Amino acid sequence: MKSALLKDSIKEIKNTYKRFLSILVMAFLGVGFFAGMRAASPDMVDTIDQYYKESQVYDIKILSTLGLTNDDIDALSEIDEIENTVGTYETEDKIEIDNKEIITKIMSVEKLNKPILLQGNLPKTQNECVVEDSFLTANHKSIGDTIEVEAEKTKNDEGEEVEYLNKNILKIVGTVKSPLYISRDRGTSSLGSGKIDYYIYVPKENIKANEIYTNIYIKLKNSENYTTSSEKYEEYIAEVKEKIEAIKEEREKARHDKLVDIATRKVKEAEEKLNENKQNAQQQIEEAKQEIENGKNKIEKAEVKLNSSKKEADTQKIQKESQETSYQIKERIETTIQREKKLLKNYQCSDTSHLSH
Repeated sequence: MKSALLKDSIKEIKNTYKRFLSILVMAFLGVGFFAGMRAASPDMVDTIDQYYKESQVYDIKILSTLGLTNDDIDALSEIDEIENTVGTYETEDKIEIDNKEIITKIMSVEKLNKPILLQGNLPKTQNECVVEDSFLTANHKSIGDTIEVEAEKTKNDEGEEVEYLNKNILKIVGTVKSPLYISRDRGTSSLGSGKIDYYIYVPKENIKANEIYTNIYIKLKNSENYTTSSEKYEEYIAEVKEKIEAIKEEREKARHDKLVDIATRKVKEAEEKLNENKQNAQQQIEEAKQEIENGKNKIEKAEVKLNSSKKEADTQKIQKESQETSYQIKERIETTIQREKKLLKNYQCSDTSHLSH
């Protein structure tokens, strides 16, 4: 039975040897690829693990919709397993180069997640920045060139708008590679096309909106003793996360209460200011009424004075007209007397002449 089956198999192979060879080669390739992956996998894991450790990549990342503060950092630092906590600032901005809008992510240089310098140097002053190498290539820029970023304003706890950067005209002083971005994908954005094109690092001193952190990165004690992505490392991370979750509700309530207190204070201040304005307005109204009353009194006095002045003027006018009339009558009388005298004189002369004859 076995001999017949073997003979039949050999006969089948001879008749379809090309297909058999193809399947055999494919099997060899599969086995070879699997063996290669099995052999290379530890090396790949070791490489990425070493890269993360050299760049001090975070172990745990904390986010909050209400924003994070130094109080949160202090609370997290009390957990024994946490070695280092760093609050960071990240935002999205627009850069226009040759009439082309570019969406970039601005990050601050920190002691965790340190970017790897490729060319030039890391930023030292507020008006300096470093970019990824592809940014220079795609936008025809070089180290030493300047770019102008349009970072969106943010709000502090008081609700006041604050410029995100102290300096928005930045000089490119180097190129870097970020350990936070292994693939080409840079994430999504609410600006422009909805996709982040590049990342930019600026010094922490250039962040003006520095009251509220966007993220808190955590580095754990003894995390370097574990291989990244290993089960033991994942268990260690999960253990610390449970302790963070234990203080989560307390920190959220404290943050919520703080914002409520600020809002309540601002409402109270607004009410006090409103009441003060109402009092000032009422006082101004009373003062205006008094001014109107004083004005009325002044008008009445002015009218009395005007009437008195008018009567006085009329009297003076009548007196003047009487004087003028008296003067005119006097002149007429004197003229009449002079005329009569002249006529009398002429008559006397005429009478004397008659007597002489």
